[in-house]
Amino acid sequence: MFVVNNDARFFPNLIINEHKNVLKFDRILCDVPCSGDGTFRKNLGLWKNFHSHMGHANHPLQLDILERGFKMLKRGGRIVYSTCSFNPIENEAVVAAAVARHIKQIRIVDVRKEISPHLKYREGLTNWKVYHNGKETTHP
Repeated sequence: MFVVNNDARFFPNLIINEHKNVLKFDRILCDVPCSGDGTFRKNLGLWKNFHSHMGHANHPLQLDILERGFKMLKRGGRIVYSTCSFNPIENEAVVAAAVARHIKQIRIVDVRKEISPHLKYREGLTNWKVYHNGKETTHP
């Protein structure tokens, strides 16, 4: 297991033998920086600086981190994408963009049977509204 603290977009390739093979991981957790809107009730200081476009600003960084994770994942491995945001621009939109780019190489896996029955969750969104520059559009 590796635990690192550096810019995940630029995590270096790790050479593992004299044949210059690159280390690939079985499991990767991409716990990406986010607006944190999911922590409002316990992080009251977030309210004074929060604005609705924070998700738009984070989206490219989040997608870059997830992309780097894909490049470091072994074939058949698992990657988990995680935020503490409720914003679909930071969640479903990032996953949808990554899947669209790698439609032949990756797939979303239903893991409901593998998680605790006490964990509360809901299905991800399949479409969402985006408000940008005073205009509303529905995606995807």
